Amino acid sequence: MTDYLIKTPQQLGAVLQGYRKEQGLTQKNVGAKVGLAQNAVSQIESETGRAGLARIFKLLAALELELVVRPRGTASNRSEW
Repeated sequence: MTDYLIKTPQQLGAVLQGYRKEQGLTQKNVGAKVGLAQNAVSQIESETGRAGLARIFKLLAALELELVVRPRGTASNRSEW
């Protein structure tokens, strides 16, 4: 799996949406895994800056993703989404 460098909320939303689509899941499918409504998943993907961290972490869990924090300049790949 590829690492993606995320510097803005919009980039995070796009990456989460890309992973969801790559797995062939709908927003409703992903939300059902962790108790989020479809519209909550949609908000995270499109307006990540307005979404609460708890919801973002639920979506990360549903997509089997983790958040990694490291000093700038150590990531090797950039976001494609």
